[in-house]
Formats: sequence, structure tokens, C-alpha cells
Amino acid sequence: MGFRALRVPILILATIVVACGPTPGGQQPAQVPGQLTGEYRVGVLEPLTGPLAFEGKRHLEGYELMRDMINEKGGVMGKRLELVVADVPDPTAAANEANRLITREGLKILTGTYSSTLCGAASEVAARNNVIYWETSCVDPRFAERGFKYVFRTEIDANGFGWYMVEFTAKYLAEKMGKKPSELKVAYLSEDSAYGQGTTEAARKRAREEFGMQEVSVDYYQALTINDFTPIIVKLKQLRPDIVMAIGRGNDAILFWRQAKEQNLVIGALVSAGATGYGSPDFGKALGPDANGVFTLLEPADLKLEALLPEGAALEKEFRERAQQRFGAIYGGHQLAAAGLWMLKLVLDKAGTDDPEKFREAVLSLDLPVGSLINGWGVKFQSNGQNLNERVQHYMLQWQDGKQVTVWPEKFTDNRAKWIPLPAWDQRR
Repeated sequence: MGFRALRVPILILATIVVACGPTPGGQQPAQVPGQLTGEYRVGVLEPLTGPLAFEGKRHLEGYELMRDMINEKGGVMGKRLELVVADVPDPTAAANEANRLITREGLKILTGTYSSTLCGAASEVAARNNVIYWETSCVDPRFAERGFKYVFRTEIDANGFGWYMVEFTAKYLAEKMGKKPSELKVAYLSEDSAYGQGTTEAARKRAREEFGMQEVSVDYYQALTINDFTPIIVKLKQLRPDIVMAIGRGNDAILFWRQAKEQNLVIGALVSAGATGYGSPDFGKALGPDANGVFTLLEPADLKLEALLPEGAALEKEFRERAQQRFGAIYGGHQLAAAGLWMLKLVLDKAGTDDPEKFREAVLSLDLPVGSLINGWGVKFQSNGQNLNERVQHYMLQWQDGKQVTVWPEKFTDNRAKWIPLPAWDQRR
């Protein structure tokens, strides 16, 4: 049975926040840990059932962990943070639940939703109701281009994903392969949602225009219905690309890589982005050693803490330890939700109110350098509500012996990449 309105005392500034009267002068009230007065409710919209539930549940776990940290550190505006959770498995549910949380629950802030297929519908409802919408993951490039004044996103968008994939390829992989960026032959393979298309088209543009990489093929497919990659694999075997830039959703990534081995497709490297598909822990569990060598742009669980600023290192260390203790691991979904919720706390404490205009002023005034927060992120929002790419530091991880380890930028890690270019399948051990 799907979730409706599970009221969870989660210190995560997630989907919708109940109205909270401003303090005199709009200032943050005194906060004494352990002496919180009242509750502040935020709505959290996540897919907890259906085909997107695997990642939606991880996001909710991240919200819950960060909620606890926030409440132990004074809550938000001196109040205990409580999460009101709604299950949104599809865009229709996202719109309906956003409307219910606003009109029936009286919430003033909504957060979520993990997915590019959900964030548009939910945020449009919030915008129509003059309610703050705080997205922590969705990477649809159109999200921040609609002119909504009180809609914000803490994560980079698909354009940023594409930018980082090409940055890593041009400034790291090319040298490891003994080639100039312009000598690399690149094939693109992607699921066809806004996430996949946005990332792929941004990568194609930068690879071609800035580095002169040689594009040899582009293939889009429907992630939920594809059951055979053989035609694409046969084509790739003929083209022999140095790099395949691939964006997957879930089982489609597993299927492609499994069939790539069955048909002995050998390429120089596979580069992906995002916590789904090739970046999901499910990819490693399904493929075991055959996942070795695949690169994924993610939030890392193994950053060198000394590479961060002291305040960022302390947050990263505490959250990492809590996640390991509670779940036995820390995943990208945990970190995306947690970073976004912590930023929400900073904004609410700075604004002292959830009045949309004062909240927006507080958002745009935040200015924190890279290394200040969990994941080594910083904060600087543009007027369209998008956190700047250069402040949302991202990292390339590689599957090595059943886990993803950070390998780039090298200043943030002691791990180093292996298998460049990829050798024969039986030599990736």
C-alpha cells in the first residue's frame, strides 16, 4: 500500500514546510540544542513505490539522518524539524500530493523529489500556490528556466553533469590513454528522459565545440521497456570508440553492461553520471567484478576530510559515520538529500521566517566556498534559483572490486583509477 501522509519527525528540509510566523525583525531566534520550542513541518515528496522507489527510499533515508543532525544542533528557527512524507511514484501523484500538502496540511515548504520526471509537476503546483519548493536532486535543465521565483535547486543540473563528464574525459582520461582530447572517439548511449537527454546533449556540445572530440554515434532508448541492446552493441563493436558516455536509469544499465560482456564489447572507458543506472549500488551488486572499471559521477563516501574546510569536514564525518552505523553504507542519494536539507536549515535560520520573499533574499545572500558542506559542496545561488555548478563540486568514482571509490579530482582522494584503457573482460580483476 502506498504512503499517503506519513508524518515522520525528520529533520530534513524536504518537500513542504508549514507556515511559521516570523520573529521580530525577521531574525533567527536563539537556538539552544536540546531546548527546541515547537515544531516546523516540511513536506517531502519522494517515489517510495513503483519503478523509482529504489532511489526515492535512499533519499528519504538521507533526509531522516540529516533531520536528526539538524534537531540535535538547534533545529530550524529554534524549532524541531518534522517531515511530512508523501509517496509520489509518478508525475500525477507528485502534483496531487503537492497540492494536498499545501491545501490540507498547510505546509509552506516542499522538498524532494529525486527524479526529473517528478520535480516539474510538483514544483509547478508549489509555484501556483506561492509556496517554496526546494529540490535536492532532479537534474532536468528546464527546471530552473521557468521563471518561478520561489523554486530552488541545490544540485547541479544535467548541463552540469555533461560538463563534468567531458571535463574528466578531456583533462584526465585522454592523458591516461596517451591521446589528445581531439583524438578521442566518443559514442553516446542514454535513456531518453529529460535527465538522460539533458546530460547527453550538454556533453555532446562541449566535447565537440571545446575539445574537438570525434563523435561516432548517438543512441537513445526507453529505459523501462528496452530488453535487448544487441543492435547497439554490434554497432559499437564496429565503431570501436575510445569512450562511451552512458546515462542509465536502473535495470537498463545492468542489461547493457551484461550484454556488452556476453558479446565481448571492449572499449577504452565507460563514463556515466548520476546515482542511478551505472552509479547505483544495484549495478555493482548485479554485476560483481564485471562492474570493475566503470566511471560514475557521484557524491563520494570516501573524501579526504583534510581536503575540505573544517566546517565541511566535521559535517561530512558526522553524517558519514551515522549512515554507516544505520545502513551499513552511505550512498549518493543519502548525500544529495542531506546536503540539500542542511542548506535549507541555513536559509531558514538566516531568514528567520518562511515568508517567500524574505526566504528568497536569504537564499541569494548565501555565499559559501567549495569545501564548506557535506560532499565538499559550497553554496551560491543564481537569480533563477540554481546553485552554481562550480560550488556543487562533483567527483568521478570508479567501480573497483564491488565498491565505488573516488578517483578524481585527485586532491580529494588517496585512491587511483585502474584499468585505463579497459583491458579484456577476464583481466579486470
